[in-house]
Amino acid sequence: MSRLCALALLTFVCGSLLAGDDHSAADKKALAPLQLFVGSWKGTGTPKTGGKEAWGEEADGQWEFKDGHAAIVIAITGGKYYAAARLEPGDKEGSFVFTGTLPENKGSEKYTGSTVKGGDLELLPAAPAEGRPEKIIIGTLAKGNRMVLTYYKKNGDTFAPLAEVGWTRKGSGFGKDPNAKECVVTGGLGTIAVSYKGQTYYVCCGGCKSEFNENPEKVLAEYKKRKEDEKAQAPK
Repeated sequence: MSRLCALALLTFVCGSLLAGDDHSAADKKALAPLQLFVGSWKGTGTPKTGGKEAWGEEADGQWEFKDGHAAIVIAITGGKYYAAARLEPGDKEGSFVFTGTLPENKGSEKYTGSTVKGGDLELLPAAPAEGRPEKIIIGTLAKGNRMVLTYYKKNGDTFAPLAEVGWTRKGSGFGKDPNAKECVVTGGLGTIAVSYKGQTYYVCCGGCKSEFNENPEKVLAEYKKRKEDEKAQAPK
C-alpha cells in the first residue's frame, strides 16, 4: 500500500470515528425542554431571609456546540450567586446537569435534576457547601417571557426560599408574532439571519450562528428531518 493510500485510509477512519462521537443531535433533543432559557434577560434578585437589599442581574443564554456535544451556556452579569451557568443532559433520560460558576471565579457547583409538573426545572446538589443553595428551581411564565429562579435552603425536612431572581426576556416572545422565524439549529425563536447558497435562514443565538456557518449542510439536513418528523407525528 502506498504512503498516499495509507494516509487517505487513516484520514477516512479518523473521520468516521469522530462522526461516531458526535452526540450534538441527541443533546439538542434532550435539552429541547430548556430551549426557553436561551435569550437575553434582565432581572432583579430579592433575598427571602430579610435584612439585605435587592440586586440587579442580566443574563445571556446561548447554545454551545463543542467536541461533539451540545449545551446551553448562560453568562450572568451582576449575579449574586453565579457568574455563569451551563446546562447539559444528564446520564438518565429526562435528567439535566447544571454547573454554576461562582462570582470572581471562586470555583463551581454542580446540581442534577429534571423537570417537574408544570415544566419547572428542579435541581439538587450532590454535596452543598455551607451557606450555599441546597435546591434550585427554575420556571418560565408568560409564554416564556418571564423566568423565575428560586434558591432554597434546607429547613428541617423541608426547603425554605433563600432568594429569588425574577427575569424578563429582552424583546418579544416566540409565538406572539405570527411571522416569527424558527431557528434551523434548535427550533427556538430565530432572531439572527444567516445565509447559505443565496437562501436566508434564522438562528436563535450566537452559538447556533457559529454552528450553522461551520456545518450548513449538516444543520439543514437535520432541520429538514425534524420538520418531516413533526409533520408525520401531527394529528391527522
